[in-house]
Amino acid sequence: MTNADAVEFYYEKRGFCPVCETAATFIARDPWFRGHLRCQSCNSAVRERALALVLNETRPHWRALSIHESSPVNQGISLKLKQQCGAYIATQYFPGQPLGETVRGFRNEDLEKQSFADQSFDIVVSLDVMEHVFQPGLVYAEIFRTLRPGGCYIHTFPIERSITAAAQPLAERSPGGTIRHLTEKPEYHGNPVSAEGSLVTYRYGYGIHQQIAEWAPFDVRVSRFWEPSSGIIGLYTEVVVCRRPALG
Repeated sequence: MTNADAVEFYYEKRGFCPVCETAATFIARDPWFRGHLRCQSCNSAVRERALALVLNETRPHWRALSIHESSPVNQGISLKLKQQCGAYIATQYFPGQPLGETVRGFRNEDLEKQSFADQSFDIVVSLDVMEHVFQPGLVYAEIFRTLRPGGCYIHTFPIERSITAAAQPLAERSPGGTIRHLTEKPEYHGNPVSAEGSLVTYRYGYGIHQQIAEWAPFDVRVSRFWEPSSGIIGLYTEVVVCRRPALG
């Protein structure tokens, strides 16, 4: 088939968007739905809609709660949380800058050693962050510490069906800050605050839910979707909810 004969991919579905909470059309011009299936009303991505759906079902009164998001961007679910939750705090990590201070409009936080007080939040949210941290066990322990009893960490990250191990490291960081790559070709994803991108440090497999509960004493649930009416289809639709027990 020549380029002239190639058929352009096109997918369109009418439904209801969990982010903008209105009737919407979801359109993709690329079969990689996770990156390209967008709500035409709010431009949300598949993972944002999946997270919004779980947030609305798990904590329908989230607007009255305190929320920490570690993956803010100026669209989709991040913008909704910022506009509709009065106790919303957005953080990014700027290495070399003081933790807890505002840098470029965000509170600067290293998720592995946060400056927040114990039991500061009802909800913590992140979209595709955990595959970029060097010590996920420390991150989960810190999030557990900053959540109030009964609070939850609602987040997304790719879970590989082909990986039997719970967590597979792709890079290591020495105490001096030097990075050692464990693969021949390091992988980077986009980073809203750095043109260098974010190094992929871990791949996660089917058993990650149990591993999370060993890193921190959470109750863990993983939801997986094929929900065309909400624009949530394709690979890596999982949303992971870690709940700090009410008596924990």
